[in-house]
Order: sequence, then structure tokens, then C-alpha cells
Amino acid sequence: MLGALPDPAVVDIGTGTGTLANAALRRWPAARVMAVDPAHRLLEMAEADARTAGTLDRLTTLVGQAGQLPLADESADLAVSSFVLQLTPNRTEAVREAFRVLRPGGPFAHLTWLTDDEPWEPEEVFGDALEALGIEEPIRDGGAGDLSYPSPRAAAAELRAVGFRDVRAETVWLEHRFTPESYVALAEHWTEDDVFSGLDDRDRRRLRDEVLRRLARTAPEDLLYRRPLVSAIGTRPG
Repeated sequence: MLGALPDPAVVDIGTGTGTLANAALRRWPAARVMAVDPAHRLLEMAEADARTAGTLDRLTTLVGQAGQLPLADESADLAVSSFVLQLTPNRTEAVREAFRVLRPGGPFAHLTWLTDDEPWEPEEVFGDALEALGIEEPIRDGGAGDLSYPSPRAAAAELRAVGFRDVRAETVWLEHRFTPESYVALAEHWTEDDVFSGLDDRDRRRLRDEVLRRLARTAPEDLLYRRPLVSAIGTRPG
């Protein structure tokens, strides 16, 4: 579809550092991409990658929320979103906004977490290391709660409810094999960054070393991160 348009407009909802937006710029050399995210710093990173790739002239970054996109009605030919809908205060509002900004015939495709409570060994090890060292975890605000989809059927129903047609949704799997070192890097700089940021240099080193020591005894297959996602797509009727 996009290849038939002279200058298709793509909106990436919740672009983060621009991974998906910049992939779209490479995939469709004539496309213009509007990357929306509430974080200025992440948008700057997306712009930096586009500048390096020579595609910055086709990228527009916009500060905004998924549930209130700073875009006009029917201003995009394609809307995409990756790992964002479960983070929004109101998931249905975000889906409705994608519908609003699409032109008739435009598709919306998203990749979102499915609900999954299966434990993952490295996270259990991290908790054991905190307990062994007497480090208290910070109290975390639960926010709006987990808005992951319970099933592909639920994702498809939500798209249909706001008006999308030709809807398809299915389970896909995210897999990544960590090493002890790469897991600790992930924990320190993302998933457990609030724990590490509350420690002084000495205690950060102690925590890193304790987690690495414990993970060294973990079977390699237990370091495989495997989680279900839902891939869904629907089209705004023409």
C-alpha cells in the first residue's frame, strides 16, 4: 500500500529512541515519519540516529501522549506502535487516537505485551541478592496498572470496538538469550535502575558482584528470556 503513495505519512506512537521510526525511514525511502513520544531526551536520540543515517529531513519529532496525539485528523497513511499500549493510562483512548489520525484505508499495527506471570530466574536471583546484602527495594508507584492484553482476541476486540476492520491478532514470542553480564547491565540501566541509583558506588559494586556470583551458578537455559506478545493490525475503513 505505502509503496503506491508518492510521499506516505507514517506515525510512530510512543517512538522512544526511534528504533521503529528509523526502520520505517529505511524501509520506505519516500516516507515521512512523525515520531511521537512524551520524552524530549528520547526524541533527541531518535533525531541523532536519523541524522547519522541521512534521513533527518523526513523525520518529524513531536512531544505528545499516545492518548492525545498532537496530529490532525486523517493526517497519516500508517500508524505503528511497539511496546507502548500497555504503558498508557487508557489503552482504548490510544487505539482511538490511532484511528482518528489515520486516513480512510490506513492500517494501524501494534506489538504489545501479553499478560504473563511466569517467573524468570535472573529476576529471582536479583531479589535473593538484595536480601542477602540487606538492600531494601524502593517503594514503587503502581501507576495505572498492567494494561497488557490477556489474549489476542482481546486485542482484536479493542481494535474492532473503535472502528477498525479487517482485524488480525496473534501471539508471537520475544526471545533473547542473556549472559550474566548482559543481565546485570539490563538491571542496572533499565529494569532495576531505581535500586542501583539509590546506592553509593561501594554498594553498587557489591550488588553487581553478588548478582554475577549467583548467576554464574545458573543454567544457561534459565538465562533465556522468552515472553509472549500480541501482534495486531486493523484498517480504518475507506
